Amino acid sequence: MSRFLALSIGLLILVMALFQFGLASLGWLPPGAPDSPPPRVQMGAWGLEALGLAALFLLIHRDDGKAWLSGLLAGWIAWVFRGPLLVVAVAAAGLDPKPYWGMTFRWWVLYSICGLGLAALSRPARSAAPSAPVRPEPVPAPQPPDLEGPAA
Repeated sequence: MSRFLALSIGLLILVMALFQFGLASLGWLPPGAPDSPPPRVQMGAWGLEALGLAALFLLIHRDDGKAWLSGLLAGWIAWVFRGPLLVVAVAAAGLDPKPYWGMTFRWWVLYSICGLGLAALSRPARSAAPSAPVRPEPVPAPQPPDLEGPAA
């Protein structure tokens, strides 16, 4: 599990950073959005967010073979707090929520990708060549007891 957490936190931070970079490069950040925080603060925020998302995935996921469903569910639960509830908080603070409503769909895409990434990491590694099934060694049958007694 510690291997999964280490890999998932690294993957999620990378996905979030690339997503933020893509939004800034394409000019899709909402107008009037505050400047990015210092890099240490941003990495800490992404790390905390990644840890929470990975922990939520581990709470939801069962070993029933539907890791993708658990990943999407974890991502969408986290999106509720990053998407609609954040917009409500922005509106409650007296700011214009319209630019942030457009971001909710983009955050939904981000969290869906993060959830599917967690699902991909949770699957066991497959070997390149399928291994032949191992047959157990046969166990010899027990010998029946000698009913005639000792020979005279």
